[in-house]
Amino acid sequence: MKSIIISTTLVLILLVGCITCSSKPIEKPNESKVITYISDDSKFPNPERGFYKYTACDLGTGNGVLSESTLKSYRSNNISLIMRYCYLKSFKNAPISTKALTDFDNDMATIRKSGVKCVLRFAYSESETEPDAPLNIILQHLDQLKPYLEKNADVIAVLQAGFIGSWGEWYYTTNGLNTSGNRSLVLKKLLETLPVRRMIQVRTPAYKTEYFQRSTTLTQSEAFSMQNIARVGFHNDCFLASTTDYGTYTNVDADKAYLNKECLYVPIGGETCPPDGVSPADATKAQNDMRYLRWSYLNEDYYHGVNDQWIIQGGMDNILRELGYRFQLISGEYTEKVAQGNTFTTRIILKNLGYASLFNPRLVELVLKNVQTNDIYKVKLDVEPRLWKPLVESVIETTVGIPQDMPNGQYTLYLNLPDPEVTLYANPDYSIRLANKDVWEEATGYNKLGIDVQIAPENKTTIYSGNLIFSK
Repeated sequence: MKSIIISTTLVLILLVGCITCSSKPIEKPNESKVITYISDDSKFPNPERGFYKYTACDLGTGNGVLSESTLKSYRSNNISLIMRYCYLKSFKNAPISTKALTDFDNDMATIRKSGVKCVLRFAYSESETEPDAPLNIILQHLDQLKPYLEKNADVIAVLQAGFIGSWGEWYYTTNGLNTSGNRSLVLKKLLETLPVRRMIQVRTPAYKTEYFQRSTTLTQSEAFSMQNIARVGFHNDCFLASTTDYGTYTNVDADKAYLNKECLYVPIGGETCPPDGVSPADATKAQNDMRYLRWSYLNEDYYHGVNDQWIIQGGMDNILRELGYRFQLISGEYTEKVAQGNTFTTRIILKNLGYASLFNPRLVELVLKNVQTNDIYKVKLDVEPRLWKPLVESVIETTVGIPQDMPNGQYTLYLNLPDPEVTLYANPDYSIRLANKDVWEEATGYNKLGIDVQIAPENKTTIYSGNLIFSK
């Protein structure tokens, strides 16, 4: 393969890479292969990141039904996210109808079939003067929506708090809901309603610090713990549009410093809007702020008066590539020959070039595929990819076992980063593609690591005695 530089050296396999297993000392040298990977600067879709397309529906009316062909066309243009506003205009003083709930279920099924996910928000009005719903109705509706959110959590990238006020932005309300007490009641109910493996976004940093009565940021040990405080991120719907982003910030410098740390572990995204009292943000400032604040996604459709300037100024390609996460292999070292029942070691170095980390659960697997029979063996690693932080090199260092009954042969090695949801696991549209040349296997969603491993009885390393073993 021309774009992968390979060197082979004889090394002692030192069994220091596996946290979860142990084995006997190495008794003989064995070949390992060191590979340096070539970067790929092209633009391509990856789950739960990047620009999104705006969509909206009025549940129960048939207005705004999603089209599978339209969503697939978005994906073919490198978009894996949609913003999905679900308006409940007909139910401001009544339970949600069975038809409306079925409409929502069908919506999510169309999203699933199209290979995308949604940033989801519910609201009752879409103008400053249009009434929203009273608190008791909101709480009732959340009870009705709970089983539907559980069923469809697989394609919900994140849920924006919504419900209160025009557009669900927690501001303009005809029912007096923009108070600390009412906001807290709605957020508490949302956290109880949404499955704990999914996160919620609120409109300002102050809403989170006020609710949890805490101004210090999440620690790494708290991150992804499914505690409520670790499940609340942010959406900024007037990014760089005024000195305070239309009231997003109470204290600009302090709030941004807070987001810089907090959003290592929770999602942030949103949209630009018409500037007020400031010049439109240029491409350099936009990129710097999105990197500092750890942005994962942005509206492609609004506001063009700002976004289009980034194209003219030459920054849009970088933004397209770097919104959210972007993982790139740097190098890898692998056992090249190994016997059944013996140890196989890897040491993979990769770097996150994106603005943000992953925020939803993700599996990390090694895959061996027989080059003659195409039989596949996998092993799930005890690795947390949500801790692969922006601009930091991370290491996957592990020792695993080759099963005793694995047939002799040459096996191509892959790194697989699939969605853990059962409904999405085998769909390559929901697997992560690495930013390297000649690694992506589109049909499977695997990333080829540039090595064929020879499995044969004569390739003895050390007998494996742990519980991390490839399985067919």
